[in-house]
Amino acid sequence: MRKNNQNRSLKIGIKVILAFSVCVGLVIGLGILRFHAARLAYYLESVNQSIQKYSDEEVILRQELSALVAPIRIYSYCKESLGMQKVLKAETLPVRMRGERTLTASRNEDSRGWRSGLAWLFGGR
Repeated sequence: MRKNNQNRSLKIGIKVILAFSVCVGLVIGLGILRFHAARLAYYLESVNQSIQKYSDEEVILRQELSALVAPIRIYSYCKESLGMQKVLKAETLPVRMRGERTLTASRNEDSRGWRSGLAWLFGGR
């Protein structure tokens, strides 16, 4: 009978130790999960702060771009910084390319002789 009681108390002791170790294991596991969740929350917060910072910077840059693209802003910058003045009368000058020859000009040159090559010196065509 005594052996039976010892056997029974040994089984109860093993069950208590096993239950205690399972509880300790669960607490440690939950602590590890909580630490991991806190670390991920900190990382998420830093990413959100970066997004907010870049979003604010984008708004500022868009405002600067719209201010720089405005025609009155360009005009005032040219006038104040570069010293440019508004043109009252715009003139255009026709420019002929050196090697540019039309079909009629080449026919006329063939008929005029050797002087046609030097005609540009005297203002001729």
